[in-house]
Amino acid sequence: MKVVGMIPARLQSSRLPEKALVDIEGLPMVVHTCKRSQLAQTLDQVYLATDSERIREVAQANGIQVIMTGTHHQTGSDRLAEACSNIDCDIVVNVQGDEPLVDPEHIDAIVNVMKSDDGIKLALGVTPYKKKKSTSDIKAVLDLEGNVLYCSRTDLPSEARTPVEDMWKMVFIVGFRKEFLIQYSSWEPTPLERIEYNEYLRVIEHGEKIRAVRLDQARISVDTPEDLAGVRELMKKDTIRFRYMQPADGTGGIPAKRLTIQV
Repeated sequence: MKVVGMIPARLQSSRLPEKALVDIEGLPMVVHTCKRSQLAQTLDQVYLATDSERIREVAQANGIQVIMTGTHHQTGSDRLAEACSNIDCDIVVNVQGDEPLVDPEHIDAIVNVMKSDDGIKLALGVTPYKKKKSTSDIKAVLDLEGNVLYCSRTDLPSEARTPVEDMWKMVFIVGFRKEFLIQYSSWEPTPLERIEYNEYLRVIEHGEKIRAVRLDQARISVDTPEDLAGVRELMKKDTIRFRYMQPADGTGGIPAKRLTIQV
């Protein structure tokens, strides 16, 4: 079974302009995401998918494989459906470009769940979460089998009658069977997807299941200037980054896995 990681990235961002290329401890954000994805043991190849020449140049300068896509895509998943169409693979793992603190072991956890059950068409991460009324984070509620019942920018479940201490926040490491990713991207955006601005509701509205993989201590993604400030502070204490970049004092550091397959 062949598994590839794909990181969709675009230059435009309404709340944080050109966030894919913002500097975090000496590297552009999307480079951190790609390098950390390369460290996952279950991924045979890692690609960045973009429509931006600037992002392509930065990525290739850092040894990252790039697939150029069209400019018309409304979601990252749609971009990856185009990008994987000519790639020989069975599973495509979507790691959003704004996840610079992604843990390679979390990628492996999602892939291993999919490898263990051929019936899972889509699996994504969820992590415990306490912050209330954050519309930039998507919360999920799960059924008794660990599938996503619903997901929303509104807090779930409701506290109208019972206090809720912990919620599940969706982590955008998303594994797709290649055939399902292509099928899913061919569907028109659905009503709840448009209301919530959440592409994964398209899956639920079509009656398909999303398997949730519970991850401990998944870090925040970057959606706002406040998120960026928080990630910059967390990256200073992060140790995974020393597996692909040199510390400031020039000691230690392990080169990231380099890919030689040409697109």
